[in-house]
This record gives sequence, structure tokens and C-alpha cells, in this order.
Amino acid sequence: MLRVKLHIILLLAACLLTACHAGHSGPDADGRDSVYTAGYIEGISFEKPEEALALLDTAEERRLFTPFETNMLRCLVNHNGLSRYRAALFYGRKAYADPEARKHPDKLLSLLSYMAEDSHTNGDYDASVRYCAEGLELARQQESKTYEADFHVTWAKTLMLMAQHGEAFRHFDIGIGLLDEEARKNSGYHAWDELFYSIGLKLSALYEVDRNEEAYALAPRMEEALKGLEASKDVPDGLAELRRAELLAVLCPVAYSTGRKADGDRLFRQLEANPVASTPEGEYIRIPGLVAAGRFDEALHYVYREKKLLQANTDTVNWDYINPHLQSELEAWQGKGDVGEVARVQAAMLALTDTLRRRERIADALQWSEIYESEEKDAQIKKEQQNADRWMVVAIAVIVVMVVGGSLGYVIVRKNRDISRRSLALVAQVKRQLADRRELDSKTGELLALHEQLARLESQRGAADTPTDQQETGKESGAPSAQKEENGNKQAEADRILFDRIVCEIKNRQLFRNPGFSRTEMLKIIPVPQNKFARLFREFADVPFTTYIQDLRFSYANELFIEHPDWSTDAIIKACGMSRTSFYASFVQRFGVKPEEFRKSILKGNGSKKHITN
Repeated sequence: MLRVKLHIILLLAACLLTACHAGHSGPDADGRDSVYTAGYIEGISFEKPEEALALLDTAEERRLFTPFETNMLRCLVNHNGLSRYRAALFYGRKAYADPEARKHPDKLLSLLSYMAEDSHTNGDYDASVRYCAEGLELARQQESKTYEADFHVTWAKTLMLMAQHGEAFRHFDIGIGLLDEEARKNSGYHAWDELFYSIGLKLSALYEVDRNEEAYALAPRMEEALKGLEASKDVPDGLAELRRAELLAVLCPVAYSTGRKADGDRLFRQLEANPVASTPEGEYIRIPGLVAAGRFDEALHYVYREKKLLQANTDTVNWDYINPHLQSELEAWQGKGDVGEVARVQAAMLALTDTLRRRERIADALQWSEIYESEEKDAQIKKEQQNADRWMVVAIAVIVVMVVGGSLGYVIVRKNRDISRRSLALVAQVKRQLADRRELDSKTGELLALHEQLARLESQRGAADTPTDQQETGKESGAPSAQKEENGNKQAEADRILFDRIVCEIKNRQLFRNPGFSRTEMLKIIPVPQNKFARLFREFADVPFTTYIQDLRFSYANELFIEHPDWSTDAIIKACGMSRTSFYASFVQRFGVKPEEFRKSILKGNGSKKHITN
């Protein structure tokens, strides 16, 4: 009757929960399998960031994502597609503060990577270093070499801005080493591209602090990474030529700066022949090499061509226009020694810098305004959801109380009774077995002592016998077959005695308590051929040696449970020479109850005895 009532309660609960769920927009109804997915939104974050944010707004209203997922995706979209690093960091910190972040180590790794990079870009170097340190620890726990390298490289970039060059290059080297290891294990182009990029960052950093020889020495490593990229089967079309052009563009000025004019000229000729450097959009990569070579007129020619192209196709009020474009023009005029043109370019750079700083202040204000509006919107959505779900919460709470109080209570009581009965029966059985085993061990010890005494007597008698007596004894002996049978019986008896000696040695010295105890260790104590040793245990114990040792450990554990019920389970496991994982799994498999339940039954039995005595 009780089971019927429980089934009715569970059925009502299922119906109510289904109705509650139907009151909200589900994933299928809203097309989560199409556009309202984290994968789709992440995929369009570069090309269609505004659309991605609109989808996130709708998904948030319909509760298709958890708050953690929503904030993490907003961080990703702002970082990748909009380059709004302040907003990206804001949403990244919200996702980071959500307890759900700790439930998804892989997502947390990605989040910490974005936060470290965004803090670096926003000039919060302390935060960037903290996120890098936490990310490194998590990456090592997850055994993610790629993320570990990523955090080292970001840390190095931040340290370069802090003028901590020695420590920065140490992190560069660690990150590059990890990426090199991963690239050689991974045949994909992405691993080689990451390695190429990181070596290039270190080379540029060395060049910036005038360590030009060290920078030029990295050329073979960049070349090796590029060859790995070129050999990858999945490399996108045109990427290898682009990376080759970048390699030549960065090495050319470094070669000139170290006095290697011939190498610089050779690299520049290769750069001119590269298809990327021959396109209108790619000609600008020739400029640094021309400036470093002192070919200032040619450099200015390409500077003006690039300027016209940018003015015709894009907004030139940005930091990229200042550096490298205006910076390259300034260096060319400085090389020519034209003071007037130098002053003109410097004035243009200062004016553009002021304009950009004003734009940044306005953009920051707009970002904070949008963030505030988003927060207000989130609060309003949460309030509406709370009002809509209030009666649902009450109904569900009632159902939970009914189900928990009825079904779980009944099941738990029955289960506890069964466990208690099994445990008490097991305790009684174990106590009987321990008593029998102790008696058997005692008799085995006495038997071995008698065998040793008998062996000494036979040895003494054999020494006293004369050759004539031996011959007469031989004549009186039976037929050869009887003699053979007698010898076989003696050998079997000798094997049994040897087995008993080995077992007594193990038990008396408690060798099984040593976690590293093995057959090899035993053979050092009692020398026996290995084949014979294994046969002894199969013949007289019916189990292999390792199983026999495991049985002794569990027998000893049960003995400790009974004799020392106040000991912790971990203390008993350690005393038996076993690991916690192995002990728990084997104990439940052998006895059908957990060690704690077994010990509770012992305590319960002891308490009953005391009560009866009193």
C-alpha cells in the first residue's frame, strides 16, 4: 500500500514539474539547436558581433543560457569582434565570480586567458599577472600545455611593459618551449602557427630593447616553425605565404641593425618577390626594411602609397595609423635629416594622439553606460522571472517535501535496516573466522616445531647408522614402485612444511603490512625457486601469492576494526599497507558493506554488550 501511495506522489510531482517547465520557453521551442547555442554565437563573434550580442539578449530573456554562459559569451564577443576590452573584462569578471565557473575547468581556462589579455590591454598589469598565475596553475592541473604556454606568453608581454625584461624573456622561453613540444606532437597547422607567433613576439621584444644579435639568432627557430606550418595538411590557403612575408619583414631590419647588410639585402629581395608584399594591401611591410637599409626615398614612396590606400578605404584616426605608418614616415624623414618634415609628422602624430585619447574617453564612458544599462536590464529580467515563478517555487517545495518525506524516508529506513543486519552478521562471521584463523595459526606453528624436532632426531639417527645397517635396510625395503610412492609422499609433505614455513614467516613478521612487499622480497628471506614458489600457493592456498597477501591484509584490517573500534578507517588502511582507493573498492566487493558501516556495527555490538553487562 505504501509503495502505491509513493508512485502516486511521484506521478503528481512529474506532472507538476512538466507543467512548470512548459511555462517557460524551452530550447527546442526557441531554436537553441540552431542559432541560440554557444557554438554558433562564438562562431559569429568575429564577423557579426552585433548580431551575436542581439542573440545573447534574446537568449537571456528566454533563459536559454546560465548566467555564467551568458557573461562568458559577452566577454568573448566584446573581445573578439568589437575590441572593447574594458567591457570584455567587465563581463569576464562577472563570469569568473559565478560559482558555476569552477564546475567547468576547460571554460574557466579560456575565461582566464581572455581576462589576462584584457587586463594587459587595459593597463591593469597587476590583474593580468594574477590571472596568468591562476591560469597557469589550472592549466597544469588540466594538463593543457597550449593554455600553459598562452599564459606564459601573456605574462611575458605584460612584464615587457613593466620593464622587467629578464623575467619577461624567461616566460617567453618557457611558453615557446611548451608550444614547440606541442607542435611536434600535433600535425595541425594551428600548433605551428602559435609557435611561430610566440617566437616572433620574443624577437620583436628583443629588437625593441636593442638586443639585436639575440633577436637575429631566433631566425632559424622561426624558419623551422614556418616549415612545420607549411608541411601541415590542414593549413588554409595563403596562410603560409603570409607568414613567410611576416618572417622576412621582421628579420630584414634586424639583419641591417646587426651590420649584416648582405643578409638584409637578400632578405629584402625575398620579401619583394613574396606575393603578399606585391599586393597594394601588403606593400607596407617593405617599409621597415627600407628604413633600416637607409633607403629612405623608397621607404617614403611606399609610405605615401599606403597612406592613400588607407585614406581611401578606412578611417585613419586610429593607433595603427600612428604606429607603424606615421612612425615609419617619421623615421624616414629623420634618416634624410629633413627637420621641417620631421616636425610636421610629429605634430600630426601629437594631434592624432589627442584625438584618439578623447575618443577613448568617450568610448569608455559609452561602454560603462551600456554596461550599466545591461545591468539594469538584467535586474529587470530577474525580477520578472521571480514574480512569474513565485507560485511555482511554492508548489515545487510542497512536492519536494512530500516526495522526500515519503519515498526517500521509506527507502532510507529500509536500506539502513538491511545494511545494519548485514553488517552485524558480517561482524559475527568475521569474529568467528578470526578465532578459527588464530587457532589454525597456533596449531600450524606447533606442527612446524614438531617437524623441526623430528628432522633433528632423524638427522642424529642417520649419523649413528652404520653402512651395514643401511645395506640391510635397503635389502628389506619394498619394491621400486613402493619406494617411488613413498618418496612422492615425502616430497609432498616437505612442500607442505615449506609452504607453512613461508606463511608463518609472513604472518609472524607481518610482512604483508609493507605496501611494497612482493614475491621477490619473500624469496630473499626463504630462498625457493620462483616456479615452485608459485606452485606452493596454488596447491596449498588455492590462490596466487598476491591474492593471498591481499587476504591477509583484509583479515588484519578486520582484526583492527574489532580490537580498535576507536581507530579511524584511514589509520587502519595505513596499518594494513593498502591505498585508500583499493581498500574501499575491494572491501565493498568482498563484504557488501562500506568500512564505516562495518565499524559502526562493531561499535553497536560493543555497546549492546556493555548494556547487558550493566
